[in-house]
Amino acid sequence: MATAAPRTELRPSPSAGSRGDPRRRDRNWVLALVVLLVAEVLYFSVTVSGFFGNGTGLLALTEQFLDIGAIALGLSVVILAGEIDLSAGTMSSFAGIVMAVLWRDGMEIWLAVVVALLLSAAVGAVNGLITTFFKVDSLLVTLAMQFILGSVATALGGASPPYGFPSSFVTIAGTGTVGPIPNQLIVFAVLAIVVSLLVGRTRVGRSLALIGYNRPAARYSGIRVNRTIVGAFVVSGLMAGIGGILVSGLYNAARNDIGDSLLLPGITVVVLGGVDIFGGKGRISGVIVATFVLGFLTEGLLVAGDSSLSATMVTGILLLVALAFKIGLDRRGGVDVVAVVRRRLRRIPVAGEPS
Repeated sequence: MATAAPRTELRPSPSAGSRGDPRRRDRNWVLALVVLLVAEVLYFSVTVSGFFGNGTGLLALTEQFLDIGAIALGLSVVILAGEIDLSAGTMSSFAGIVMAVLWRDGMEIWLAVVVALLLSAAVGAVNGLITTFFKVDSLLVTLAMQFILGSVATALGGASPPYGFPSSFVTIAGTGTVGPIPNQLIVFAVLAIVVSLLVGRTRVGRSLALIGYNRPAARYSGIRVNRTIVGAFVVSGLMAGIGGILVSGLYNAARNDIGDSLLLPGITVVVLGGVDIFGGKGRISGVIVATFVLGFLTEGLLVAGDSSLSATMVTGILLLVALAFKIGLDRRGGVDVVAVVRRRLRRIPVAGEPS
């Protein structure tokens, strides 16, 4: 039957052994990230004075990078479907600026947050609709949206972007804590659980993986490919918007340039977390762990006295290393990487295909 084909393609061959089982490789990758995270924290704790902060411990450091984690969760959904969202960073700037301007103009702060997040999700939907219904590559669509959102955020923010938000907002979305646990960590945990359940426990998650792995097979299986991809971009836009709200709360100010420094770390977290950059494979648990691996690495370098440029360079190196390791593991598992790339670059829409 037509529906049996995609199921067969996703199974490892009987002769591949345990190394050919993609699920086992994914589990091993996540386990390796956990080991790396523990080793990283131990190293910086011993070698860098003040790494733990002034008695606040590692938990306080998480406030510096959980906005990137929120963006990475959204990016992972889009990348799993074989697409990309280059507008995620500037979407964060856009959401923060919109929220701040609405509040400055008299709107209640939490209502302004809701409006900003709804607009972020709407822009994500626009990305998805242009990508699917007009058959434009998502890289080009979101690159153009990146410039548009950056310009809008700059125009709205003006020469002096809004700052000095109400203390209730700063406490909940920024620097507040519940005991020793930062509120931002609680928000990130909730987002991580929701996205993990969406991708790992629902039909939507399975559809995303099959779309990224073999789009024609997904169509023949009856999956609403266009609708699912649009939904993925909505999730990405919403998560990026939440990231922008978190960073605005942390700094008690909206910044129209914050997105410039969020996209590369977000993509790095997704790839380091084990999500295939071409789509079809990956675990959200890996993305969650990778958020802390990259975050503590960056904060450790900064506390040690290295410049932000050095931290950015290390992020780029880490991205290349993660890609090289993933390709190497795929080859050991019997995956023809060249064939996979060729197949996924040949996604030519066929007239009359169901969406």
